[in-house]
Amino acid sequence: MTKFLLALCGLPASGKTTLAEEVRKSLKSRSKVEIVSTDKWRDQDYYAKFTPEKEHTVRQAALETTTRILSRGTSVIHDDTNYYSSMRHELYSIAKESRCAFAVVHISTPLEVALNWNLSRADPLPEEVILKIARNFEPPGSKYEWDRAVAVVDLSQTKAEDAAREVAKIIRTLRTIHEKTREAGEPVVDLLDIATRQAVASFLSEFETYRSDPRVHRIRRTILAESRKRSATPEEARDRVTVELKRLSSS
Repeated sequence: MTKFLLALCGLPASGKTTLAEEVRKSLKSRSKVEIVSTDKWRDQDYYAKFTPEKEHTVRQAALETTTRILSRGTSVIHDDTNYYSSMRHELYSIAKESRCAFAVVHISTPLEVALNWNLSRADPLPEEVILKIARNFEPPGSKYEWDRAVAVVDLSQTKAEDAAREVAKIIRTLRTIHEKTREAGEPVVDLLDIATRQAVASFLSEFETYRSDPRVHRIRRTILAESRKRSATPEEARDRVTVELKRLSSS
C-alpha cells in the first residue's frame, strides 16, 4: 500500500478521533499507520487563555510530528478540525514533500449533534469555540481540486466502523502525489498579505476615524513580516492583526 497522509476535517466533537482510530484498525494488518492528534497539545488552559500564538505553536508541533513520522516510512492520519483550506494545504504540501499519497475526509456531523456530544466529553470544549469554527468552516473542495474530500461522513447517521471500512478501501487506491510547480487551479497570490489586509479592512469599517492613522498599517506590515518568518497560516496572521488593532482602538 502507498504511504499516505490522511487529513480529517470537521467540527470539534464530531467524531474525528473515533473515525481515525477505526480507520487505523481497518488498515492495521496492511500498513504502518500513526494518528497525529492536535488534542495532544491542547488542554483546558489552552482554551481558557487562548491566543493566536498558542494555536500557531500547536499547529507547528503537529505538522513537525507528521513530517517526522512520514520520513520514517509510516503513514499518518492527521486528526484535527482543519477547517480552513489553508490548513489542509499545509498538509498537502507535506505530503508532496514526503512523496506520499494525500486525501481529505470530511466528517460532516451536524453542529447540533457535535454540541451535544461535546457535553458528554470528559473535558468539554467551550461552546463558543465550536460555534466559531462552524461559522468559519470552509468545506473541502469548494476552491481547489486537490482539496476535494474523498469521503464525506456524518457520524450521527453512520457507524464509525462502517465509515472506516469505506475510507480504508479508498486509501488502498491512493497514489503518490507527483511534484508540480503549482497545483492546478491554485492562484499565485500572497495569502498572508490578503489575510492581513482583510483584517485591516474589517477594523476600518468599524473604526473609520483610524483610516488616516499610520499606526494601523504599521501594525499590519510588522505582523505580516513576522508571520512570513514564522511560516504562520493566513488565519493566524489575520487574528494577530485583529487583536493588535483592537488594542490600538482601546488605548
